[in-house]
Amino acid sequence: MDNIEENNLAVSESVKSSLDTMVYWCKFLAIVGYIMVGFMILFSIYLMFSGSSLYSNAGVDFGVGFMYLIMSVLYYFPVSYLYKFATNTRHALNSNSQSGLNNGLSNLASNFKFFGIMTVVVMSLYAFMFVISLFGFMMF
Repeated sequence: MDNIEENNLAVSESVKSSLDTMVYWCKFLAIVGYIMVGFMILFSIYLMFSGSSLYSNAGVDFGVGFMYLIMSVLYYFPVSYLYKFATNTRHALNSNSQSGLNNGLSNLASNFKFFGIMTVVVMSLYAFMFVISLFGFMMF
């Protein structure tokens, strides 16, 4: 990659068109994602600190609110990677910058890496809960 010139983007027009479409939709999804993260944070704060309980126990509200807060923090990272991909790639397409495209695609790769790791973590938690439930059934 070091032998490619800085301002010589080496992609065809059809690839540029596809990247342009990806950039458009990624930026849209990122903006909607940022808005959703904001709503999730507001909802989690409401649950954690509201005087009236949605459930019979105020501790449940705090726990659910705290889980929403954790989910919103985790959701922020892939949204941020999408936005960085969109802005870096848009800049690369406009200026024919190979390093900008490399940076944009690196953020897209980070987004997929994040979802892959989260999928492995969630599947591991499901497997752990399944094993625990099997032991629970064996005890009775």
